[in-house]
Amino acid sequence: MPARRVSEISTSMIRRMFEIVERAKKEGREVINLSIGEPDFDTPPEIIELAYEYMNKGYTHYTSNMGLEELREVIAERYGVESSEVMITVGASEALLNASLAFMEEGSKVVLHTPSFLSYFTYVKLCSARPVEVNTSDSNFLLQSEAVEGAMDSSVSALILNFPTNPSGAVMGQREIDEVYKIAEDHNAVVISDEVYDRIYYDKKPGTLAGKENAVVINAFSKTFAMTGWRIGFVIAEKSLLDQMLKVHQVNGVCAPAFAQKAVAEYLADGKDREFVRDMVDEFRRRRDFVVRRLGKYFDLAVPEGAFYVFAKAYEGFVEELLMEKGVALTPGTPFGSGFDDYFRLSYATSMENLKKAVERIEEFMEERAKG
Repeated sequence: MPARRVSEISTSMIRRMFEIVERAKKEGREVINLSIGEPDFDTPPEIIELAYEYMNKGYTHYTSNMGLEELREVIAERYGVESSEVMITVGASEALLNASLAFMEEGSKVVLHTPSFLSYFTYVKLCSARPVEVNTSDSNFLLQSEAVEGAMDSSVSALILNFPTNPSGAVMGQREIDEVYKIAEDHNAVVISDEVYDRIYYDKKPGTLAGKENAVVINAFSKTFAMTGWRIGFVIAEKSLLDQMLKVHQVNGVCAPAFAQKAVAEYLADGKDREFVRDMVDEFRRRRDFVVRRLGKYFDLAVPEGAFYVFAKAYEGFVEELLMEKGVALTPGTPFGSGFDDYFRLSYATSMENLKKAVERIEEFMEERAKG
């Protein structure tokens, strides 16, 4: 029999949608998949070449649990912290699990803003803690400090933040995120800040909690460099917090691939990443503007300021009907928090060609439905 901590958790809705799409394709149906949050760009060729070079040089073995010093140093320089405050992980997901196991006390409350990345609920349940949702749908998906204050008490062990947000693309600036951090700090709750989309933003720059005493900042190169399969993430936190996470990391992730760490370190040190990220964000902006312009007349949506998602209100059952009738796969809003059964998430991390075809099908569906 499975342990209760696992039996109470369902398979990720995103992964289930992926499997549904794959099954439909095998049946010969054409499906446009806008449910997966993975950039359609290729990993920069410079990183691939560097990784190959370092594999040939023998970087195919364990590294320190903390990660290679050269990568930690270049990350520390970018974020204005010490390299002793940086730990490399096997992607952001491993870092999030490590932080959850290290700081979510059994039976405690964990505050998170919704709509929120669905995996956060899983981490809370695995730690036998209780999620406390702060709904942000009435404030353009921005987290209000008064709402956080109202959710905090002595039984809260952690607060999870995610800006830019998956699924809404909402962005909080430095002043706004500092206000929320201060409230959590006053209540002695650790702030776990998932900043994996921090470089994918449009007009409003996201704030960061890197360097804050009571914060664990989690990030990765998966989205930024279109290298989701490479599994290179990192944590920035004060050393006493890192030491607690290291206890989990050393038996969970152990270390990220050595050759990948070397390749990313050199790529960052040379500053080659800036042009790649700029061009990628410019293309995401073009796609975002297209989707918002075309679908804004049919759905209640907030213009995303970061990441590559649109989170919009339709009606319950919309995602299933659209998939069956028009072959467009979206992610239903249900797993992103309570009260979002009539929402959907659309990922525009796909080609403009795919987006145009998908949007045309969605428009057809909505026009046909309007006619009855």
